Amino acid sequence: MPHPRPALGASVFAILVLVLSGCTAAQPEADPTPTATGETMVSVSVDGPEISGTGPTEPFPGVDFPLREGMRSVTIDFTCDGGGPFRVELGDPMTLGQATLNGTCDGTTELVWPITEETGPTLNVWVTNDVAWTATPHFSTAEFVRDEAITSECDAFSDIYSAFSNADIGLTEYQAFDEAEWTRRVDAATVDLETLTGASETTMSDPFSALLSWVRGDGRTPGSLLKDTSLIDPISDTCNTNHSPLILIGEFGG
Repeated sequence: MPHPRPALGASVFAILVLVLSGCTAAQPEADPTPTATGETMVSVSVDGPEISGTGPTEPFPGVDFPLREGMRSVTIDFTCDGGGPFRVELGDPMTLGQATLNGTCDGTTELVWPITEETGPTLNVWVTNDVAWTATPHFSTAEFVRDEAITSECDAFSDIYSAFSNADIGLTEYQAFDEAEWTRRVDAATVDLETLTGASETTMSDPFSALLSWVRGDGRTPGSLLKDTSLIDPISDTCNTNHSPLILIGEFGG
């Protein structure tokens, strides 16, 4: 029975149950600020309360993150330093079909989410234990608009990545088939990746091409893709930013 699972490359972390330290919140601005072009109102923007802490939030889904009524998207200026990784979630992204956003603690990173009626008013942050962070939200009535070309290519690549992953896992972890079957599966996935690479109209074209060259060469070894996801990461990052995350369908495991 297939089991869906999110793609977890080097840039995407599993949810960790770690310790929250020292969360504080500032007061929001009192009035929203309209943005207009001529006579046409295009959006309304308002800042939310600044939230800060040290180390990861615990437990899931994290700390309170008040949402503003009528807002359809939020941009969070996420600040942390020290060079380590971070991961931030708004509400429950898996349930919402949205992404966990991540990066490196080297200053301020702009993170954007859609807001729907199902969005939970919580913020889940993962950083290493001694890292101080600040999240400053800017809400807007403007809808978050996914790039449909990116969404389509992420969906297609999810199937291809699943095929490569299942080939490696089936052979190396479950011994479910022999290396001849692994080769057949990898060859089929490689053809699909070649087709996607040739048809790509997005910034993922170059990462697709780099991955294609690798799986035809040094990466054509059982288990290679499980050990090294560095060529997957740029693809995953683009899909996450578009909130069309990679979803792997697992053929093996419970």
